[in-house]
Amino acid sequence: MQTKSYRATMILDTRNYQDSIEHLIEAIKSKLEETGAIINGVINKGQMKFRRVTDRKFPTGLYLQVAFQAPTSAPEFIRSKFSLDATVNRVFIENK
Repeated sequence: MQTKSYRATMILDTRNYQDSIEHLIEAIKSKLEETGAIINGVINKGQMKFRRVTDRKFPTGLYLQVAFQAPTSAPEFIRSKFSLDATVNRVFIENK
């Protein structure tokens, strides 16, 4: 099985999230590992304002970057898996 290095940048919506951010990050890491990804590093970029606000009630989001290695089919599977998660607003996956 061929693997590649990827970097996923996620915008998290923590408005209705009650637990700690570390707990959310661990949950995201475990979901990535379910897809066969091997996590190399996680960087919490913190809250940042959006340049273009599409929802006035959601002007900022928590940015999280995750470096991982996964099979070449993993990015599409990861996008579909996080599309159902309410705490993940957007996912950008790029080759590293």
